[in-house]
Amino acid sequence: MGSEGLLMAYNQFETGKRIQKLRKTKKMTQEQFAEALNISDRHMRSLEKGEYTPSLDLFVEIAVYFDVTLDFLIRGITASPGEKRLNQYLVHIQQVILQVIKALSIVIDELENQKPD
Repeated sequence: MGSEGLLMAYNQFETGKRIQKLRKTKKMTQEQFAEALNISDRHMRSLEKGEYTPSLDLFVEIAVYFDVTLDFLIRGITASPGEKRLNQYLVHIQQVILQVIKALSIVIDELENQKPD
């Protein structure tokens, strides 16, 4: 597939609708979301109407804010079942690591507080 095929996959109007839908699920006004992104209300309205393509930085900021992938935000593509399982596995690993860190922290504190006999 050439670069033309990649460009055709992006539809700024559809992206704007996805951003609007995500904002509304958070029960935010355009003004509130614009403030959170540090952009003007007018800029936000234009973005949601699909009147322009945001910068990569703004795409990333929006994706992080709503905890969605850039693929979803830009092209409407959700994770495959394999990607979802991998993400669940990674979340589980992160939780286990946090538990281990907490346990080690407790052990270290106890060892530091022990007085030599």
